[in-house]
Amino acid sequence: MRLEQHTQPFANLFYKKYLENTTSLSSFFHYEWNQKALNKRLQDTDFSKTKRTELVNVITNYMRKFGLSEKSNKHLEELQDNGVVVIGGQQAGILTGPMYSIHKAISVITLAKQQREILGVPVIPVFWIAGEDHDIDEINHVYIEKSRKLQKLVYPAKSKIKKMASETTFDKTLMENYLTEIFQSLPETLYTKELFSKVMNHLENNVMYTDFFAALMNDLFHDEGLLIIDAAYEPLRKLESEYFQLFVENASELSEIVFKKEKEFEQAGFGSPIQTKESAAHLFFVESGERFLLERKDGMFIHEAKGLSFTTDELMNIAVNHPEKLSNNVVTRPIMQEMVFPVLSFIGGPGEIAYWGTLKTAFELFHMKMPVIMPRLSVTVANARTQTLLEKFSFTIQDVWGGAVEDAKLQYINNHRNEQISELIQTMKQELVAKYAQLKELLIEDDLKLSPLVEKNLRYHERQLTFIEHAIDDTLLGKLDASIHRYDRIIMDLIPNGGLQERTYSPLQLLNEVGPNFIKELLEVPYEFNGKHHVVYI
Repeated sequence: MRLEQHTQPFANLFYKKYLENTTSLSSFFHYEWNQKALNKRLQDTDFSKTKRTELVNVITNYMRKFGLSEKSNKHLEELQDNGVVVIGGQQAGILTGPMYSIHKAISVITLAKQQREILGVPVIPVFWIAGEDHDIDEINHVYIEKSRKLQKLVYPAKSKIKKMASETTFDKTLMENYLTEIFQSLPETLYTKELFSKVMNHLENNVMYTDFFAALMNDLFHDEGLLIIDAAYEPLRKLESEYFQLFVENASELSEIVFKKEKEFEQAGFGSPIQTKESAAHLFFVESGERFLLERKDGMFIHEAKGLSFTTDELMNIAVNHPEKLSNNVVTRPIMQEMVFPVLSFIGGPGEIAYWGTLKTAFELFHMKMPVIMPRLSVTVANARTQTLLEKFSFTIQDVWGGAVEDAKLQYINNHRNEQISELIQTMKQELVAKYAQLKELLIEDDLKLSPLVEKNLRYHERQLTFIEHAIDDTLLGKLDASIHRYDRIIMDLIPNGGLQERTYSPLQLLNEVGPNFIKELLEVPYEFNGKHHVVYI
């Protein structure tokens, strides 16, 4: 593999600033993201409050279903003792969701390895699945190439109830048919049958979004000892009971300071990533797998549409006796993560880092500092076919990101278009309009009221000329199809949907092409946590 590093393409204003000049954002974060900050975090932080025994039991019981590797068991022993963690998370997408889920896991593993060596303490990689999220439309699809076009293939079952991903069950037959359709879109390789069999085996005992996701992630990163936990796992909720109590007790002050901090964030020109309200409670109430966001009103915690209403004492009682009925939102999830785990560093993507930037004072409310927030590794993989096309047309990866390939494609088409044909059709249209206008005037002079018929007839002939024009274009594009497709191929491979590859494709295509060692090979790339975008040529 060959590695290149480039300035992050498509980065928004805040993310650019975070990557290039974190010092200027010190009012929003406790640490910069460098080795000095990681050293200081380890020295500053009292990790003794972590309920290590309970946490290890929870993770062990959760992962047992998917299979604990020798290295996972070693990491659990270290976590039980004095280990610290590098942690990141993602929603439970089908077939792991977009590649950035894989890149986030690689980031967690890579940084943990690097810091274990540098700091001389056990540093353990943890992947936190956002199984409590209930927006299934964000995770129920895969992008595939079909008929040489990028298509969004959505799992066809629709539910009127927005359950948490961890409680949303597949129709097994429907999912098998759906996965079969996805695999049929792939070119047959030496690895296709084995890959299909492995995916189907994982589906056999994992018919919920989160379980299926966890099974695949555990398989892909089994040898790395990546610890995996679902945020919605009920035993974890029980461990979180006393922290939910703190959120209930401090709900008013938490809401006030987050609202104020987000206003400060907005005034700095970075928008409102949370769009919080002063009345927010920053907790969901869970009933039959559905989440209902609570607000504070007249001293009560309510969800008006559902007709839910709790006093502080009632919600506190739920936190004590039924913590599984509570769920974190975008504000309390990072704080809960800090309370549950001994976090050295959190791995975040652009969106996550933006909303974490509104939480500094929220952490301080609970007498904590935010961990070192490390930007996740951002990666584009260019396979042999793509590399051949880039070389053929002398394009660089920056050319692709900058739109040069699309420009070149249009230029190629225009160079083969006979402008005389287009000009002649435009002249015919103009002459037609002029002649019909002349006819209309003559009819009016003779008091023949046929103007509507004349206009209708004109529109008909204009449509026919447009039809001919489109037919000529279609025929030309068909004639040039093989050449045009090479431009489209580069665009589809490297900037599908007009953005980074990692935001659209799942790892399925590359696992099918490169084989089961693809993830292992990606882990061997000498990544640097420097805010650059990594392009890996395979």
